[in-house]
Amino acid sequence: MKGLILSSFYTTKKSLYTYLVVAIFASIAFSFVNPTMACFLPMIFLISPVTDNIKHEKDSKWMYYISTLPSGRKAYVNGYFAFYGMLIFIGLILGTVSVSLVTQDLAMTVTAILVGIGGAGTYAMMFPLTFKFGPENSNVILITTSIIVIALFFIVFYGVIFTNLGSSVSSLDASSMGLTFIFVGIYAVVGLLFLTISYIASMRIFSKQEL
Repeated sequence: MKGLILSSFYTTKKSLYTYLVVAIFASIAFSFVNPTMACFLPMIFLISPVTDNIKHEKDSKWMYYISTLPSGRKAYVNGYFAFYGMLIFIGLILGTVSVSLVTQDLAMTVTAILVGIGGAGTYAMMFPLTFKFGPENSNVILITTSIIVIALFFIVFYGVIFTNLGSSVSSLDASSMGLTFIFVGIYAVVGLLFLTISYIASMRIFSKQEL
């Protein structure tokens, strides 16, 4: 699996470095403007090249080769989800450091972390959809997934977080903090459930898929 992770890294190396720079600036900028998005945005930026990598591997016939190896398909899916998890973790670290340094508010930092986990977790639905409908439809799948993820995010943000913001955009109203944590905590759990279900579904779909 280590080789598959390295393969994914070197294939997307150039775009990843570009998105990493964008993610750093986004995490810093939104720590001032809207701290709740400071973890969410760098995660989304960093995982953006992943679907393109699947599409390129379909064209290069790499997927056909890996399917002939012992446990090849399982290792292939594991490699992608491991790479995805690493990118999420990097984005989470960038956002957490930025929010904690700029706002110096533990409640806001925790909120940003939970929102980021929820958003990045739901984004993982692109994997089973891509394996099911084919990498050639990755652009449509990516757009559809992005719409769903952004819609869920804004429901959480405007429905819960925004209504509980204090006089400053970098602090939460203490009286509503408990309710906010409950809702963003549920959002994070939903994201983790999406990630788990996406992994299981991807494994089943790709293991039975005729290439």
